[in-house]
Amino acid sequence: MINFAKILPLFLFLLALPDQQTWAGSILNQVTLTTETSRMQVFLRFSELPTYRVETQGKRIDLVLTDTVPAKTFAELPGNDKMIKMIKKKQPEHLLLSFYFRYPPQNVRTRQIPETSSLMLDILLGNPLSARYPDLSARLHGITLLNRKEIDFTNPLYASDYGTDWRLFIRTYENKVIVRPKLHFSLPPFPLAAALPPKIPPEQWLQAESIALSKQKAWQQASEAIKTQLELEENEGYRKRLLLSYAECLVRGGEYQVPYNLLQQIGLTYPDTTLATFARLLFLYAVAKHKDPYLPSLELAKLRKLLKSNNPLVPYLNIFQAELALETGRINQAVEILKRDDIAYLGRAKLLRLLRQADTYFDSGETIKALVAYQNLDKQGKIIDQQPRSLALYSDALYTYQRFKEAAKKYHLLVKLLSGTDMQPLAMFRLAMSKLHSGEKWTGIFPLFSHIQNAFPKSEGDFRARLKMTDIKFLKGTLPAHQASATYGQTGESANLVQLREEALVKQAMVNALTGQHETSITQAMQILRDFRHGSLKVETRALIISQLPDTLKEMIAGGRYIAALVLAKQNRLFFARGWLGIDLLYDLARAYEQLGAFDRAVRAYQYILEVSTEEEHEKVYLPMITALYNSGRYELVEDYANRFFSRFTDSPKAADIFLLRVKALMQNGDLKIAMRLLAMPDRPSTPEIEQTATKIYFEQHQWDKVIKQLSGNELSSWSGGERDYMLAESLFQNGQYEKSIPILMRLREEDPYGDQAMFRLAEIYSKTGKPETALKQFQQLAEKGKDPHWKKLAKEEISILQLKVDAIN
Repeated sequence: MINFAKILPLFLFLLALPDQQTWAGSILNQVTLTTETSRMQVFLRFSELPTYRVETQGKRIDLVLTDTVPAKTFAELPGNDKMIKMIKKKQPEHLLLSFYFRYPPQNVRTRQIPETSSLMLDILLGNPLSARYPDLSARLHGITLLNRKEIDFTNPLYASDYGTDWRLFIRTYENKVIVRPKLHFSLPPFPLAAALPPKIPPEQWLQAESIALSKQKAWQQASEAIKTQLELEENEGYRKRLLLSYAECLVRGGEYQVPYNLLQQIGLTYPDTTLATFARLLFLYAVAKHKDPYLPSLELAKLRKLLKSNNPLVPYLNIFQAELALETGRINQAVEILKRDDIAYLGRAKLLRLLRQADTYFDSGETIKALVAYQNLDKQGKIIDQQPRSLALYSDALYTYQRFKEAAKKYHLLVKLLSGTDMQPLAMFRLAMSKLHSGEKWTGIFPLFSHIQNAFPKSEGDFRARLKMTDIKFLKGTLPAHQASATYGQTGESANLVQLREEALVKQAMVNALTGQHETSITQAMQILRDFRHGSLKVETRALIISQLPDTLKEMIAGGRYIAALVLAKQNRLFFARGWLGIDLLYDLARAYEQLGAFDRAVRAYQYILEVSTEEEHEKVYLPMITALYNSGRYELVEDYANRFFSRFTDSPKAADIFLLRVKALMQNGDLKIAMRLLAMPDRPSTPEIEQTATKIYFEQHQWDKVIKQLSGNELSSWSGGERDYMLAESLFQNGQYEKSIPILMRLREEDPYGDQAMFRLAEIYSKTGKPETALKQFQQLAEKGKDPHWKKLAKEEISILQLKVDAIN
């Protein structure tokens, strides 16, 4: 059976034992952290400062605190991108705190702050450079990755070719114009049947009328003439040649269905003959021209093997192969086909080969090489002027290299070649632009732009002409800005190409920027970035926003539109994150948060400034940041950042303001004894505001002599009013200097909220100085007319006591 009589004394003894914190010499209450670009400060707060030592081992810093235990509410620091983790470990005689970093720290300094029983670790963080060269870091006492003030060429303001010259953009920007007609495939000279064995001159089997019509490219009439001759011809050899020539005229004349069937019939009727091979070539040509160029390109290689290398059709067949490769985007294959040197290119075939080689240069991006090749060919005849694709590429090369007069001549020819096609309005637009760039007056070119709009409504050429006419009129001052903006806006909604819609809307936003409509311009530019995520003008659009955003936000904040400014800033947070907007703008945003009472957000803005700014700019950040911390009620962080400030900037002109905030934060947090220790420092700053705060703290701590001294000095001579008089009168009263306090208390009787207490103190003085009847009257007056229930109650109690004394005297 348990003997409770024996156990009870032991139980009571255990209850009487002090806990671990009671035995310890020091208690670690809290640890906090602040960071900069290359430094980190760890603040530790104790009940009293312990002895300690710091050891650095690679990526770890160990802080050994002798005779110290953590408070029950103590929490370790969380990890971040610079410090991976913190671990605490209680050992028999000390507390071990270990801090683990991403790179080995370069240097650790400690600073004791006796006034607040705090210890600060000032750590110069490591980086890839210091980790690679630790010996250099040791010799130089640390290597910092400098944040140099160099031009950031990723910033759209510098990446754009136009900077912030929006008029230059409107005047010179040209969206890429693609005039790329269908390739005209090449055939050997008419008639192909002349190459059939045995070789017989065409004049012997083809009527002169048909030959003459073929030279005029009158293929329909030629086909009818040959058909008539074919019906009368009795020579079987001639009939075969005429049949092939009839089909050839139909193919060259643009017919498809009739020659399609006829050429296949020839192949079936005369299989395994040269006639069938030639018919197949014409068949493949017709299919490539009217249907799909991919299929003929596969069969043409087989057809090539059926012809001997000395066949006069082989060079043309080779060129046709290269053309099919070009048309289907197989540039490299076209280059290889045209490189073949086992074929004799003569006459027209030689020129066609050079022409297609020039086309391959252009399509391969070798524009200058293509231009030289085209120019050399242009000197040898008119072969380029007969080929729409090559003429378009040649014209484009001339335009690209600003040979505008020559380009205008070639585009003029191209417009005729492309008559009736959907490419014609684009060729006309380029013709107009070539004339404009070559120095012709814009008033003389406008009729051509108008013709494009009237003749080809809703075409790409129409919208391009509309844009360019608006550009010119706005820049020349003949079109008001609001009308130009409206026209750009309409074009941005209705243009048939994404690129043109983007260009129109960007120009609309630029016009608004040029006319001071900055908020409208920014809003439009933001919408453009959303609608054209892969647009070609993203850089210019971003530059448009960045160039206007700082002044616009400043204006909005100055006008009290804080919420609108902050919403706009948040919508453009990418530009802040990339460092494309100046730090000064972050100060404005932080102040906007403060005006709205969002002090936590203001603090985060200032902390971000501290992270990204240079060492030289840090001093400027502390005062507004600590002010925001104070206003947000984060008094412990005020102490941390104030400690950090005074360890870095001992002679700063901002020291007094920060010291004041530090003392006020301690006062608000109830740490009056710590505040007293700070105020007792001989080298502390002194201003009227600091001395007022010090007086209030002394008053709260019942340091009456110090209050009297403070309020009797010259530094607070300008301080007047009820609060000042109240503290002085109360201190004089508590210090027994009744005569000096009476005049002040007499004034305070009529001043809220001190009147009731002043009357009570006066009554007390009368009572203490042997005037009980006067004191009694004073108490009675307070009990009847007082406003504060507390002092009225005390007055009634004093009346009861004094009444007895007065009665006894009487």
